Formats: sequence, C-alpha cells, structure tokens
Amino acid sequence: MRDILDTPAERDLPPGTAVRMRADLMTSIRRPRRRRTVRLGIATVATAAAVVAGVAMVPSGDEVQHLAMGSSELSPTLHQVVKQCLEWNTQMERIPLSMNDVAVAAEQDHRGVVLFMTDTGYFTCEVWMQPHREISGGANGERVWPQRDWLPGPVQRLLVMSTEVDGGDVAVTGRVSARVQRLVLEHGDGQTTAARLVNGVFGLLTDDANVTRSAELVSYDVNGVEIDRRPLFRPSDEFDHCYVDSSGTLVYGKPGADCRPAEPWGR
Repeated sequence: MRDILDTPAERDLPPGTAVRMRADLMTSIRRPRRRRTVRLGIATVATAAAVVAGVAMVPSGDEVQHLAMGSSELSPTLHQVVKQCLEWNTQMERIPLSMNDVAVAAEQDHRGVVLFMTDTGYFTCEVWMQPHREISGGANGERVWPQRDWLPGPVQRLLVMSTEVDGGDVAVTGRVSARVQRLVLEHGDGQTTAARLVNGVFGLLTDDANVTRSAELVSYDVNGVEIDRRPLFRPSDEFDHCYVDSSGTLVYGKPGADCRPAEPWGR
C-alpha cells in the first residue's frame, strides 16, 4: 500500500509524461525566487510526480487565496480545479468520485489542491493553472485505504504546499481526531495561523507569512489544553512513536516497544 504522499507508479502515466515532468519540475525549482510564486514543498514533490497535461485555461488574479471546507464553499477557480481532478481520476480509473466527495480544497495564486475522501479511500490532486500554459498537475489515490479509520495521534497532516522550500506562505490540509477542538500553525517566528476544523478534516492558509523550517502544528482540547505538537515539514512517514489500533495491530511507524494507541477517525 502506498502512503498518501508516495509517488504513483509510472505505469499509471501516459507515455513520456514522467520524463517530461521530471524535467519541468527541476526547471521550476531552479527558477529565481519571486514574491508569492508558488513552489513545490517537500510533501508535494512526491504527489506532483504523477503529472498530466490538459487544455489551456486562463486563471484568475495573481493574488488569489481561498480555502474551501467541502464542495459548497468552492470558489469559481476551485470549482474548475475539482472538475479537472475528477476528469483525471476517471482517466486513471482510480476511485469512484463525485463533487460531493471534496473534503477540503485550497488555492494559492495559480495552483490548487483538493483532497477527496470516500467511505473506503481517498484521492488527492494538485492543479497548476499558469497563464498561457497548459493545465498540468499531479494526482494520487487509493480505492482501499486501510489506515482510513485511524490517526497517528490526534493530528495527521496529509498535504502541504509552500511558496518556498520549507517555508514562506503555506497551504495545509489533514485530519484530526474528535479530541481536537482547536488547531494552530506556529510559524516559528512568533506568528500563528488558526486552522478551520470541519467534520474531522482541517485546512489552513497563511497570507504574506514567513513560515519557517521550524513551524509546528499544535492542537488543543476542549479545555484549551495543548495535547499535541508536531513539525509541519516532517516527512509523512516519519514518526516519533509507532501507533497501534484497538486490537494491537501496527498502523503507523515501525514496530517497537514505545507504541502508542492510534486515535480513531470518522466524519
């Protein structure tokens, strides 16, 4: 089973796409820095490896930022992003999906990301809509997601995209357990950004921020007591502890003597 941020197999890609997109990815990373130009963060490099191209589309303004917690909150641009993701999902024959399966979506400048969740699986999709260029992006998903009902503690970050490597402005999505009543991103420079929590899913966007490499997601319970703190940019498959479900079966991490209970998740 692949992790939610693992690179999809190249056999899922059209002929020549993997080679072309690796070259495009390296070119984009080497471009000179410009303010608010969205770049690949660590977590999204893996997702963007399954890249496809489509028809040209003129996006909205350069300073667009929007966070949608479900299909009812989609902006016009995000609605187009979701439609493109659904089309790619059909082409890839990943998982049965509809607009109603959108859990959280975010857009920053000319880039959008969507997380779909179903009763059994997930599908993630990132779409680039740069002016005068073809639509491109990456996608990954699983029909059956054995870890769906469990979290590695109270918080699980699923997607992050950033304007700089390990910093700048960020868009983050993920899941939280029922214990979490408040979730905050501490930027590492004294500033904070609160996440929105809806039905076990969270999303957050920073604006003109200086999120640093030491940024952390901090969660609090109903009494305002801190219950968890974890680095934002840590690879998704790295854990301080292993986690087991209610039957003692290992769900996250490597087997060890310091395993902690995985927390149940539902929507």
